[in-house]
Amino acid sequence: MQRFDADYVPRSAMTIFAHPDDAEFIVSGTIARWTRAGCEVTFVVITSGNVGTHDETTTRDALARTREAEQREAARALGVKKVVFLGYDDCELVPSLELRRRLVREIRAHRPEVVICGDPHALFFEDRYINHPDHRAAAVAALDAVFPCAEMELLWPEEGRAHKVHAVYVCATHSPNTWIDITGTIDAKIASLEAYGSQLGGWNPSERIRERAAREAERAAKPPAGEPDRAPGGPRYAEGFRVMKLKE
Repeated sequence: MQRFDADYVPRSAMTIFAHPDDAEFIVSGTIARWTRAGCEVTFVVITSGNVGTHDETTTRDALARTREAEQREAARALGVKKVVFLGYDDCELVPSLELRRRLVREIRAHRPEVVICGDPHALFFEDRYINHPDHRAAAVAALDAVFPCAEMELLWPEEGRAHKVHAVYVCATHSPNTWIDITGTIDAKIASLEAYGSQLGGWNPSERIRERAAREAERAAKPPAGEPDRAPGGPRYAEGFRVMKLKE
């Protein structure tokens, strides 16, 4: 079994999320750490966030162009060279067979060792946030595309040569089993988020991001019930994942 532990760096990775800024808020510290170590990362962005505003004076097309430009700038801040926009509509995403097939096409084309996506079962976070339905739909579609569809030779051969993803890193989950140290890349995470002027509205995300990453580091330091205490000296900032190992 390959390692896929907190120190492992895959040769290639793909993120699959619903909106521009999803990867940046949740996993960009890990992405920056991996790209600095030579990992080739592809961002797959299913919608272009074309209704993600309360500004009635704009249009869907104009907002999509803005969000796509922001996504490309954020990717550059993280060392990500490939960004794929699938063009689905924001707030209307469903885990359809057509979407699954499109994601299979991208997985087979880019052939990532690792896929990063959300947790379709994570609905509530504390008492303040209901997980966006697009996030959950994207997570279902991503997982179904990874397994079993992308690796089945007789399924949609016209979408490319079958490819087996080695591991899925499920983020924004209530059941993490792996935490990645982002202490050295948290500034890159914050810089990537600062690209999203249309979403931040002048808000500086630095304090919130550091607080969340510090809480994840604290979570990483606490052993599950019944297990011995972990050694001191863990990361200052971390991102948590449920790592599903699919290849022996």
